[in-house]
Amino acid sequence: MLTLQEFVQNISEDFKKVFPEVSIENSFIRLGTGLTHVELPINSMYKEYQVTDFESIKRLYIKISNEILNQYKFKVDYNNVYPLLKSREFGKGEKDLGFYREQAFADIDIFYASDIGEVFRFILNSDDVDFDKMKKAAWENLNKMANPLVKLDKTLDVFCLKYSTDYNSTLLLSTALQNQIHKKIGKDYLFAIPSSTTLIVARYRPEYISIIKSLMAIDTDTNRISDKVYQYKNGIFDIASV
Repeated sequence: MLTLQEFVQNISEDFKKVFPEVSIENSFIRLGTGLTHVELPINSMYKEYQVTDFESIKRLYIKISNEILNQYKFKVDYNNVYPLLKSREFGKGEKDLGFYREQAFADIDIFYASDIGEVFRFILNSDDVDFDKMKKAAWENLNKMANPLVKLDKTLDVFCLKYSTDYNSTLLLSTALQNQIHKKIGKDYLFAIPSSTTLIVARYRPEYISIIKSLMAIDTDTNRISDKVYQYKNGIFDIASV
């Protein structure tokens, strides 16, 4: 019969063949990943092992753990998922959860999130999601949104979106808004995304760069994205040069 220490070591090694993360924490074996995990009591498992056999206990707790983890596994609602532009530093740090991300601009990434009311649940690399289907649905959902561009001042070709939403920054990449920009401004323009709710777009004129920076400075939204002014020209997005 295995000692307690041998039992923990052996069953942990076998768990690692099944679960992405396995760790020993005090009197528990912790299984799972990201936001979803299960803790198995070591002493109880060992007592059960003493009256049966190792393989039976291992199979039993793998089955129990999988049932628990699958019960709480995130399931994306494809009707309610959207792309979101965020700072490249968003989601990084000591508790990096592994958000699924793609590069958008020099210092901005595209994230995908399920809108569940008061909060967004961001898609993780570890989620059991059909990523191609999820991305296709997200862009289709974004393209259903409408938000007109309006001039900030009658004398300037500087525009913002009429309505404030959490999707204003990302709407820049929607087909509908690109059509608006090309019609009202042209295909050579400046833009800035200081925060989630703010998008500033202007006809390309070097003197407008300082005006855009002044508008960015008074943006009160705390969900900051970028302090850069970008230029769109010949189908390319890049940081505007003064």
